[in-house]
Amino acid sequence: MELYSCDTMVALGNSTKNGNVIFAKNSDRPVTEAQPLVVFPAEEHEEGEMLRCTYIEIPQAAHTYRVIGSKPYWIWGFEHGMNEHNVAIGNEAVWAREPEEKEDGLLGMDLLRLALERGSTAYEALHVITGLLEGYGQGGNAAVGMEHRYHNAFLIADPKEAWILDTCGRRWVARRVQDVAGISNCYSTEEYWDEESGDVKEYAYAKGWISKEVPFNFAKAYSAMSLKHRAAHPRYMRLNKLLRENVGSITLDTIRNIQRDHFEGEILEPRWSPADGLHVSICMHAMLDTASKTAAASQVELVREGTPIWWNAFAVPCMSVFAPYTVHSVLPPEISNAGAKYSKESAWWQFERLQYAIEKDYCRYMGWWRKEADRLEHMFWEQAENGRIPTDREITENTERMLQAVDAAYERINGDKEASGQPQHFEMNETAKRRAGI
Repeated sequence: MELYSCDTMVALGNSTKNGNVIFAKNSDRPVTEAQPLVVFPAEEHEEGEMLRCTYIEIPQAAHTYRVIGSKPYWIWGFEHGMNEHNVAIGNEAVWAREPEEKEDGLLGMDLLRLALERGSTAYEALHVITGLLEGYGQGGNAAVGMEHRYHNAFLIADPKEAWILDTCGRRWVARRVQDVAGISNCYSTEEYWDEESGDVKEYAYAKGWISKEVPFNFAKAYSAMSLKHRAAHPRYMRLNKLLRENVGSITLDTIRNIQRDHFEGEILEPRWSPADGLHVSICMHAMLDTASKTAAASQVELVREGTPIWWNAFAVPCMSVFAPYTVHSVLPPEISNAGAKYSKESAWWQFERLQYAIEKDYCRYMGWWRKEADRLEHMFWEQAENGRIPTDREITENTERMLQAVDAAYERINGDKEASGQPQHFEMNETAKRRAGI
């Protein structure tokens, strides 16, 4: 069974403790697909210049903004990112009754990065996506080693507002967020939206997806009911429940806890260990090597004045460390380096290797590692207290400390010979390690 999942969330200023918009995403990708953090500078471009995205070329913009983003190593676009104007975007794979385009076009991740490079507000970025979508379509295989095509949903935020964009082929609906919202791998727009591509209702009526005699519900009309939808809906409900329970007092710490959630306290709570991967939780662990898991996570407080701090975590959030960066940072090579195989010079791969080690006995080894991970996070949190921006030197030092701690934890776990009765997916992890050259 193949399960694909992501979760993106936003809390507007009317729902956070300090009045700033908070954006976050857990990016879930196929097992062993590396997802480094990168920065691209602002640039001026020549008239007539063409831009090569993942699969197709399109005309380049005259000026592109500086961006920071988390991207699958082989894809041009981003899973989530932010630009110099404090616009942040995350996307979600969604599945519709309408088949995906078979011709290669722009991946959802390409559309996301293009919107960040060309949009100075959330609303402008929204229409960068819709314009490109209508002109070039969305299409192309979005995974290595397997066929994986989908439509896209986007959550687009800036320091003042946020929009949710649901797309199906070249059709789309968009609605303005009112307070808090989370999106997963299912359409979330129902009876009300603010803007659309046109003929959204008429097309669904013509296809027989919904009757004209009932109130029109976009999600109900367009959604494909499948195992993928079944995996997404519980996460979608859990995510929005946790956001709504905290309206008025949401902080980055609140969001971080949500990003590390495994349905604790619910009927779906893991029976033996969060790492079982049996349930597709917000903090996603893989049960099979053909499934997906959280490859990277981010969160940012979109301050109206000054530079927001982009908090990034590699691999599964519950086993990782959120560290601070900015769109203006010069990132250490280890942060932006990652390929198809394990490399000691890659922060992403170092965390990934540690994850496989911890999952041999999650409950025991997390007791060893989480204390050190929390110490590092607390140190980084103090460093960024009151919005102080970490210097490039501090980021380099943070990276060295973090990777030394990760390596020490891996060596300790790898050297442990005590027998474990913890049921984990040992063969899945061993398959993943062989694939990655670990």
